[in-house]
Amino acid sequence: MDTTKANESGKTQQGDGTTAAESIFGSMTGKIPIQCRRMVDKFAQAFLQRRKEKAELESLAELQAVEESFYMHKQNSEAEGHMSSNITRASKKKCKDFDLNEVLKFEDEDNEGYADSNIPEMHADGASFAGENACPGDNADYSNGNEHGNKEDDKYEEILESVLNPEEPTAEELEMDRMFANKKYPTMQEISEASTPTVGMEFDSKEDAFFFFAVYARRVGFAIKKDTSYESRKTNEITRQTFACNRCREDTYIDSALRQRRTSRIVQTKCKVRMFVKEYRGKWSISNIRLEHNHSLAPSEWIVRFMKCHRSMSASDKTLIHILQETRVPPKNIMKIFRKTRGSFRAVPFDTKNLKNELAKERKKIKNRDIEELLLLFKEAREKMPGFRHSIDVDSDNRVKSIFWTDQIGRANYSKFGQFVSFDTTFSTNQYGMPFAPILGVDNYGKTVVFGVGLLEDERADTFKWLFEEFLSAMDNKHPETIITDQDVAMRIAISKALPYTVHRFCNFHISKNLDDKLSLFFAVRGTLKEELRAVIRNSFTPEEFENSWHDLLERHNALGEPHLDRIYDIRAQWVPAYFKERFFPFTSSTGRSESTNSLFKHYVKRKDSIATFFKEYIIIQEKKQSDLDHLREKSEFKESVNWGFNPLEREAMKIYTDPIYGKFAEELRKGTAYNVEVVEEKRLYRVIRVANYRNAEFPRLTYVVSVSSDDDVYKCSCSKMARDGIQCCHVMRVASHIGLTELPVSFINPRWTTAAGIEVARLTERRSNTASHNTHLAVRHAIEMSKISHILSTVCTDDRSYDLFAEGVAELKKAICKDAIERLQTKEKVTRKRKKVDGPVQQDTDNAS
Repeated sequence: MDTTKANESGKTQQGDGTTAAESIFGSMTGKIPIQCRRMVDKFAQAFLQRRKEKAELESLAELQAVEESFYMHKQNSEAEGHMSSNITRASKKKCKDFDLNEVLKFEDEDNEGYADSNIPEMHADGASFAGENACPGDNADYSNGNEHGNKEDDKYEEILESVLNPEEPTAEELEMDRMFANKKYPTMQEISEASTPTVGMEFDSKEDAFFFFAVYARRVGFAIKKDTSYESRKTNEITRQTFACNRCREDTYIDSALRQRRTSRIVQTKCKVRMFVKEYRGKWSISNIRLEHNHSLAPSEWIVRFMKCHRSMSASDKTLIHILQETRVPPKNIMKIFRKTRGSFRAVPFDTKNLKNELAKERKKIKNRDIEELLLLFKEAREKMPGFRHSIDVDSDNRVKSIFWTDQIGRANYSKFGQFVSFDTTFSTNQYGMPFAPILGVDNYGKTVVFGVGLLEDERADTFKWLFEEFLSAMDNKHPETIITDQDVAMRIAISKALPYTVHRFCNFHISKNLDDKLSLFFAVRGTLKEELRAVIRNSFTPEEFENSWHDLLERHNALGEPHLDRIYDIRAQWVPAYFKERFFPFTSSTGRSESTNSLFKHYVKRKDSIATFFKEYIIIQEKKQSDLDHLREKSEFKESVNWGFNPLEREAMKIYTDPIYGKFAEELRKGTAYNVEVVEEKRLYRVIRVANYRNAEFPRLTYVVSVSSDDDVYKCSCSKMARDGIQCCHVMRVASHIGLTELPVSFINPRWTTAAGIEVARLTERRSNTASHNTHLAVRHAIEMSKISHILSTVCTDDRSYDLFAEGVAELKKAICKDAIERLQTKEKVTRKRKKVDGPVQQDTDNAS
C-alpha cells in the first residue's frame, strides 16, 4: 500500500513523515533553495518507485525458475538442429526457435559509413542474442500479407542487430576473461575439449596448473583466481598454491540509497570450489580438488561469443579487415564475409563493434601524424609519377593551411584540353572540414578529367588566389581560356587577380534557381513572365538582342524596378549565354561537372577520413578514370560505330572523332534533315529554316543564318555552336548537304575532339605502367601461386594423412630453398674474392707506373 501523502506545502511525505527527497539525501535537502525543493522531491519519489519495482522484478526465486526453463528450452532447440534465441534479462520470456540463415535473407544491405569510435554503442539493458521483441511468439502469424510483412522485417532486423552487436559483457564474463591476462587466450577447441581436474595431475609449473584450471572453468562457466599460497622457509619460494572460484568470499555489498547507478558486480556466495597444487621435485601436482558450486554457472557454449576469445583477431584477420575497410566495405558486410568463411557468426572471433574499434585504432595512429604520412605519400607519388607536383601553404606557426597537388595525368590532360576549366567547392570530405576544390576539364571523349585538387583552409579570396597561382605554376603558367564557377564573390575576386586573361562565367543553373527561390510569389501574380523570361535568356544570340528583349518583357508585365531582377541584370555579362556565344564552354552552361565530381569523391571518402586517406582515394579515383578511358579508347580505335546514313561526311567523321563526339556529330547531321535552305548569296550566305519539329532542339527559334568565308572555307552559323562546343551545328550540316560537300573542311574539325588528341596522355599512362611492370609481375605471380596452394589446402585439410604429407613437403621445400639461397650466396662471395685477387695486382702495377 502506498503510504505517501501530500502535505500542506505540496511536498510528498513517506509513512514516517519524511519526504522522498529527505529519505534519499537526508539533511542535504535543507540546503536546497526553496524554489527547487518540489522538483527534487518529485525526482526522488520517482527514483524510489523505480527502485522498488526493480527489486520486485529481480526476485531470486523467479530468476532461478526462469533460468531452468531457459536451459531446458535451449537444449531442446539444439537437439532439433536450430540455434535457440536468447532471452532478455529483463523479462525472460520464451521465444520461438529461428534459423539464422533465414534471418539474413531479411537484412537490408547496409551501406552506411563507419561509425566513429567516440560515439557510444546504444544497447538497452535487455539487449540479447534475440530479444523478446525480436522473436515471434508461439502463436505468431507467419503470413506474407502486407499487414504483417513490415513487422516481420523489423523483427528480423532486431535479431540480426543483436547478433552482430552483442551487449556489453557482464562482470562475471569479464572475470573469466581476466583469468588469461598473463597467458595466451585458449582457442575455442581447447575450451571445448578441456578435461576435468583430478587429484594427481602434474604440470611443469604453477602457471600451467592455473591455466589448466582456468580453461576448465571457462568451459564450465565460472571464473577463478589465485587464493592462498605457502612459501617455503628454506628457499623463500612458493611451494603450495590454492586456486579458488571468484565467488569464494563473503558478500559485503551494501545497497546505498545514494547510489545513482546500479553497477554490474560479482555476487559473492562463499563458494567452496578450490584446486590445491603443490610443488615436488620440479613438478606441480593437484593434491586436492573441490568442484561443487553453490551458485549458478554461465554455460560456455552460450556466452562464448561475448568473451575475449571470441573477440580476438589474428594477424591475418586484421590484414583482411584492413583491406576490406579501406575498400569501404561496411562492418556488417565484413561480418557476413567472415561468417561465410567460418560457417556461422558464433565461429567468428569478433563482432561489428570490434571492427569499428579496429578502424578507430588505425585512425588514432595517424591522427597526430596525418601530415607526416601525407608527405610520405607525396614522396612515393613523385618516385612513381615523375610529373607529380604538390604545394602546401602554412601559417607563421608552420601549421598547414591549404594543400594542392596534381599528377602527370592531370598535367598531360591540361596541356591538351586545358582551354576550359570548371571549378567548385564542397565540404564533408575530411575530418578537418577543409573545403574540397577540384579543378576539372573535359577530355577528347567529352568526359570529366581532374587537372588538380585543392584542400583549402577556407573560401576566402586570398585562399582561392593561392590555389590558382599554384595551379598555374604546376601547369607551366598556361592560362585556361574559359572558367565556369558558381556565383561566388570570393572566387570572382581571386580569378580576376590570378587568371586575368581567362573569361569567367557564372553557372546559369544557380542563377535560375536563385531567381525561382527569391521571386516565386512575384512570378505567381504575373502570369507567364517566368516562362517568357527563360525564353529570352535562352533564345537571344547577341547582347543587344537580349537587352532589348529583357526591357520589353519587363515593361509589358509591369516588372521594371524589381530589385533582384535589377541585380542579376547588372551582372548579365557574366552569366547570360548571349555574352558567351563565341567562347568555348563545351556542352555546358553550369558547374554540373564539378558537382558530379564532388559527389563521386564523397562516395569514396568519408567525413571522418584523414587527408592521407583522402589522397589514397584520389589515386584510386584516377586509376578508375584511366580504366574507363581504356574502354573508350578500345571502342573508338578498334570498333566502328553504326552509321546513321550514307553521307560521306559521316564516314569521314567516324574515322577522325572519338566515339562519343562522333555520336554528337551524327546527331547534328540527323537534325539537319528538319531544315530547308534558302540561298541569300550563292556560296556565301544561306538562310536555314526549320520545317519540322524534333526533340531536344537547342533553340526554339525557326530561322538561322549560315555564312561561308571565301578565304579559308570557314562555315559559321548564327547559333555559334562551333565556337561554343567545338563541333558544327545541324544548320551548317544542312548547308553542307545542300552544297554537296563530300569531304570535311578543315574548319569542321576541332583537334581536341579527335582520337589523336589523347595519344600523348595514353603514352604517358603506358610509361607509368611500364615502370611498375616488374612489381606488377611479382604480384601476379604471387597471387597465382597462392591460389594454387589454397586449392591444394582446401583438399588436403579434410584428411589427416594428406595434411601430414603436405606439411612434411612444405618443410622439405623450405629447407631446399634455404640451402639453395646459401649456396648461391657462397658462390657469389667466391666470385667476388677471385675478382679482387685478379684486380688487385693490376691496380698495384698501375699505381707503380703512375
